[in-house]
Amino acid sequence: TAAPAGPAAEPRRTLAGTPLPPASVDGLSGLAEILLQHDGRLDIAELADELALEIDDLLPLVDALDLLGFGEVDGGGIALTAAGRRYSGADVQESKTLFAEAALRVPLVAAITTSLAKAADRTLRAGFFRDLLAHHYTSEQVTEQMEIAIDWGRYAELYAYDADHTEFRLGPDVPAAG
Repeated sequence: TAAPAGPAAEPRRTLAGTPLPPASVDGLSGLAEILLQHDGRLDIAELADELALEIDDLLPLVDALDLLGFGEVDGGGIALTAAGRRYSGADVQESKTLFAEAALRVPLVAAITTSLAKAADRTLRAGFFRDLLAHHYTSEQVTEQMEIAIDWGRYAELYAYDADHTEFRLGPDVPAAG
C-alpha cells in the first residue's frame, strides 16, 4: 500500500491536469539566465516593466520554470531553485542533460518517452498522443501541447520528431524498456 500523502507531498501530475505552458526552450532559458544575473530572484511585475512587456507575456515562461523545477513562484516573484541555477549556468550539453531530467517529470514528455521506449521499433505516430490529449483539450490546445512537447523533447534529446511521417522516434541515448 502507498504511504499516505502528507501536506508536503506533491500532487500527482497527469496529462489532463498538467498542460505544458506555451514556452519555448529558448524563452525559458533566457528567463533563467536573466534571473541568474539578478542573484536568482526577481519580482515578475518589475521584470515585465523592465522588458516593456505585459506580465501575461512572462507568465508562461514563469510557469515553465516552475513546472520543470527550475524556479519557484512566491508572492509576486520568481526565484531560481538549485536545479535552476545549475541549468542557467550550464554549457549547452549539460543544460540539455539537466533539461531532460526535469522534462521527464512532465506528464506529456514522460508519456511520449516511456511509450517510445516500450515500442518495438522505438517509433510511434503522433496521432496516438494527439488522441490521448483530445480527451482533455481542444484541437487548438492539442496542437499547441504537441508543438511544445516536440520542442522540449528534441532539445533534451529524448526523442526526435519526423514531421513528414508525423511520428516520434526515441533518442539514441534513451534506454529501451526491457
